[in-house]
Amino acid sequence: MVSIYKDQRVGIFVDVQNMYYSAKNLYNSKVDFRGLLKKASQNRKVIRALAYAIESDVPDEADFFDLLENIGTR
Repeated sequence: MVSIYKDQRVGIFVDVQNMYYSAKNLYNSKVDFRGLLKKASQNRKVIRALAYAIESDVPDEADFFDLLENIGTR
């Protein structure tokens, strides 16, 4: 995909809980956060990607936060 925006820079801000529960409750599905970041950037230079999430005592939460960090969000 060739981007007409290749010289633009972009910041991406993700409300994790909102995205997660909307996908779960409305579509009985999960969010592909890696795909979301790729689509949101449209091949532009990402200068910052932040994922807003509340920590709780849910099993596998640490793994999920590691995944978010590994795909480039903070």
